Amino acid sequence: MNFQDIKKGWHWVWHSDSIWSWIVALVIIFVAVKFIFFPALSLIFGNELPLAGVESSSMDHRIVYDDYNRLTLCDNIYSSDEKKEIGYIDLDKYWGVCGGWYKDKNISKEQFSEFSLTNGFNKGDVIIVWGRFIPKIGDIIIFRPNADSTAPRPIIHRIVKINEDGTYQTKGDHNGKQLTKDNNIYKTDETHISQEQIIGKAIIKIPLLGWPKIWFTEFINAFR
Repeated sequence: MNFQDIKKGWHWVWHSDSIWSWIVALVIIFVAVKFIFFPALSLIFGNELPLAGVESSSMDHRIVYDDYNRLTLCDNIYSSDEKKEIGYIDLDKYWGVCGGWYKDKNISKEQFSEFSLTNGFNKGDVIIVWGRFIPKIGDIIIFRPNADSTAPRPIIHRIVKINEDGTYQTKGDHNGKQLTKDNNIYKTDETHISQEQIIGKAIIKIPLLGWPKIWFTEFINAFR
């Protein structure tokens, strides 16, 4: 195969209206993203998961529906009318609802206001993850669940305490309490997270970009 053959093939892939050219183009894009783009990002950002799609509302500062179709924020349940009346939730409103838990952990509103991504993020956002850092209180980290957890994917929550043994505690901003082995179906524990479990920390959020993946996953699951 000479250069002219390659040039003709390349032109056919990107300019032909053939269904086969579309299939070949999709395969090329998939291979480039999986084996070139993502490995390059992993190298640059220093972790195995440089881009993470948010698939739950555990870091959402809004009143949103939970798995039981209830409108909630930090374990408080609201009606549709109450949600409309409250409207946009800024830090002051969020703290009025959720701040008590943090106060019990000796985290003040002023401290919280200086944390990264203070307003959390929403289901469907994509998070850029940095791997070269020393964890501190307020960081939002992505970590692998404990070995006996059945959670299907890494978790992204905020560090709220560093234990004396050097492990970390986290909590989802939207959640009313921390996950322990006894209070969730996956038996996930976020009160003793080791350094080895940590993949990286969230540094930037890109709103809504993760929704196509969520829609596709939910579509596939509907037929299982």
